[in-house]
This record gives sequence, C-alpha cells and structure tokens, in this order.
Amino acid sequence: MVYLIVILFVSFHIATRGNTMITTLYAIQLQATPLQLGVIVALVAFFPMIFAIYAGRMSDRLGYRLPLLLGSFGGSIAIILPYIFYDRLYILYVSQCLFGLAQIFVLVTIQNLMGAMSTKETRTKNFAINSLSISVASIIGPALTGATIDLFDYRLAYLLLSGLAMIPGLFLLFKVLPLPVGVDSGEESQNRFLDLLQSRPLRKIYITSGVLLAGVGIYEFYFPIYGDHIGFSASMIGIVLSVNASAYFVVRLFMPALARNFREEKILVGCLFVSAVAFILIPLFDQFIALVIISFILGLGLGCAQPISIVMAYNCSPKGRTGEVLGIRLTCNKIVQFLMPLLFGSAGSILGFILIFWANAFLFMVSGISSLEMKRNKDTPHVNRLG
Repeated sequence: MVYLIVILFVSFHIATRGNTMITTLYAIQLQATPLQLGVIVALVAFFPMIFAIYAGRMSDRLGYRLPLLLGSFGGSIAIILPYIFYDRLYILYVSQCLFGLAQIFVLVTIQNLMGAMSTKETRTKNFAINSLSISVASIIGPALTGATIDLFDYRLAYLLLSGLAMIPGLFLLFKVLPLPVGVDSGEESQNRFLDLLQSRPLRKIYITSGVLLAGVGIYEFYFPIYGDHIGFSASMIGIVLSVNASAYFVVRLFMPALARNFREEKILVGCLFVSAVAFILIPLFDQFIALVIISFILGLGLGCAQPISIVMAYNCSPKGRTGEVLGIRLTCNKIVQFLMPLLFGSAGSILGFILIFWANAFLFMVSGISSLEMKRNKDTPHVNRLG
C-alpha cells in the first residue's frame, strides 16, 4: 500500500517541481520587476506559513483522503490559471497563493500518512521511499518543463503540469485506494499547542528543518533566475535542476547504510556544512559544467538531511499529534521562505545573487554550529536513531 500511494503522488510532485521553475521564468518573460518577482516567489509560502499547522491537525482528526483531495485538485486549478489568463502577470500572484495552499495539504498529509502506515522498524524505510519518489519527480519535473517550454510554449507547459497535479486526486475521488480514516487523537492530543513549541528536541528540529527547506526553496526559485541572468536556456536550467534532484535520489539510496554507521546528528551536521559550501560556490561560477557539479554536491547535502529531519520530528511527536508537529515543521520553513524573497527580491545584479546564496550559506553554517553545540550538551535529549 505504501508503494502504491507513493507512486500515485509522483505526478503531483512533478507538477510541483515544474511549477517552481516555470513561475520564475514566465515572470521574467512578462518583464516582472525585481520587486514583483520577489513578491511572486514569496507568495507560494504565504498561505502555507499560516495553514500548515491546520493541515496537520486536519489529517490527524479527519483522516487523509479529504486533505489530499483538496491538495491535488487545488494544485491543478492553481497551475491552470496562467494557461487560462495568458500573458497576465497578475495571475501569477493568484496562482502562487493557491498553489502554496494546496501543496501544504499534500506535503503534511503524505508525511503523516507514511508515519501512520509504518511501524517503528519500517518508518525510516517508508520515509526514504517517499523521499525517493520526490527525488524522481525532481529529476523529471524541471527537465520536462524546460523541454516543453523550448519545444512549444509556456501555455502548453502549464496545461501539462495542471493535468499531472490532478491525477492523484482522480484516484482518490473514486476511492481506488483505501486510506486510514484518521488517527486516534486520544487524551494526549488535547495538550496545548504551546507544548509542541516548548519541547526542546522538537524546537531544535523545527529550526533545522526550517533552514533546510528554506534552502531548497530558495535554490529552486533563484537558480532559474540566475541561470537566465547568465544566459542559460530553459533546457539548460532544467538540466541543472534535474542533476541537483538526481543527487537527492543517489544519497537516499545510501541512507540506511549511513544511519547504521553514524549517529543522525553527525549526518545532519555534515549535510549542513556541505550545503553551505555549495551555496557559497554557486554565484561564483557561470560555466554550465561547473554549476552542474556544484548543484549535484548541493543535492547530496540537502537530499540526505531532509528525510532525517522528518523522521526525527515524527519520532519526537506526542501520540495523535504527529500531523500537527509536521505542520509546525513546515511552518518554520515557510516563514523563512516567505521572508527571504522579500528581503532579497532586488536581486538584479551579480551582487544580488551573491547576497541571496551566501545568506543561505550563512544560515546553514549557523545551524550546523548550533547542532554541534547541542550535540555536545549532555542534557540534550537523544532522538531515536534511524534504521
């Protein structure tokens, strides 16, 4: 059942990765100003920043089918809007808002569902399977989107991505796959929301996850802008993004072996520092091959760290509140992802790109140093080991 659900949502993840790339390129073609581009980039994180926790609670208490239906069909509608209202810059504001809201229902619910369908022994494997499916989608999405834009046009690319986002919703609508009806909230789930913020292990995971996922979002949005700035075609940009995603796939194949030989804290710190170095190097190069190599290295760091943070968050969650915890984790991400494009939306020169990518590097280094210090603190609670 886990494999069927993961395969079913590959098409939605392809649409997500494609939308990330096409939005920035299409906004540039419509001659969006740097400020407008920054706002458009930020809006995809606005509603998730507000509703991620609610989406988690919804999956905890109402089950998984409804939020997944909302996410799939909502995402499809959001992506089709630029196809219907073609050559209208304002529609990108609306599309990004709606897509961000739809996407958060899918992300939180799928993560919660993977955990609910797992035992303690199979949880790491099932989260890794889900992560691998996202990696596959990340390889296909940018390459497919870039090729469609170059061979046809933006409008057909939007139509294709909208159809892909709708596929899992159709299967769920006709109940082809049975899903659990919900999680027993129990007495423990009636605890205060603030309890989930005051937990020291969870607070550490929230911050680290926010840094990680914000880095992913900034790379996916701003590398296409940087690629366009240095003269790359849509296909070249798509190839670089796909190589980055292929590194996610490669490193996740070796996650069980890494987890057997190293503590998860050490793996996480290593990933943070590797990613920081890659972010520093990106704006210093404009050669295609060099950026392909750097993007692959970045993918190794980011791709390994994300599943670890998800498993750690799930393992630290109180009974019946796993979706809420995962929602808080994504809220931390979206707050940073929302603010950074607004702070650095004036990136119109090479100095601007250096500021954007180096700001990410700084966040990763600080988070890595903080993780090292907390690891040395003997009072820090130990999180269950992977594998």
